[in-house]
Amino acid sequence: MRKKANPAFLIVGIIFISISVFVFIRNGKYLRMPKKNGMPQEATLPFAYNTSIPFINKGIDEVDKKWMNFGGIDLLSTTVGFEFAPACGGQSTVAIPPIKIIAWHPEVFETGEFGIGKNMAVAWEHMGYEGLLIHSGWDFWHEQSPATDLQYFLETDALNEVQDLKTIESNLQDCLRGSSVFVSQNSQGLYGNVAAAVRIPPQGVEELSKHTMDLVPYLKQAYPGAGFEDIDENTLLLFFCGRAALDEQNNPEADYWTQTRYIIALMPGR
Repeated sequence: MRKKANPAFLIVGIIFISISVFVFIRNGKYLRMPKKNGMPQEATLPFAYNTSIPFINKGIDEVDKKWMNFGGIDLLSTTVGFEFAPACGGQSTVAIPPIKIIAWHPEVFETGEFGIGKNMAVAWEHMGYEGLLIHSGWDFWHEQSPATDLQYFLETDALNEVQDLKTIESNLQDCLRGSSVFVSQNSQGLYGNVAAAVRIPPQGVEELSKHTMDLVPYLKQAYPGAGFEDIDENTLLLFFCGRAALDEQNNPEADYWTQTRYIIALMPGR
């Protein structure tokens, strides 16, 4: 005579199968994730990282009408998207999907509010210039961060393989810089252009992290020719992380996704 199956084992089995299916589906994105030493690499925060970085916190109750206003768009009021049309042609557009922008506050990095994989950005101001910190790469669950497609456009080929330094710099200076960008919010938007662009190599990231409150003057001096000499306070800076080039020395103290930094400057108007 057969024994009846224990319901507890059946329940455990169903739970196990459900978890396995969930992990399998989530890992469909796993194939797109670059690997290092055979292991996938998770994205981290866009600075290198001193969480006491003295960004100016305007505070929602203290903002004036010009704070985080790009060409008439109030960037803090609701989500904002960016669509780039590369100057070199080829790929039609590269997008940063609609993101919620929050003003910097002292706990923004610790609370998880600005988490990896979330469609969010942090706004900060320095010396009259305004900028957004945006995540790139993937989170633990392989959710794509907002600037990932832009990062891949700069760094990889059609097979998502990271390219050599010369190719990455060409993609940045010949394709992204000078491109037009459409900044959208709800049913409205405006055109702008990428007026300046720079890639900070692994050996320059530590020094860069000391210049969060004089970023533009520092870039003018340290990276002449990148276009920051020609921008004004109407500019919006986008700041996100990058990977080391194929032929570039890694920083062993930084992870795969935070080897380098990209800063691009958007100006309103075509």
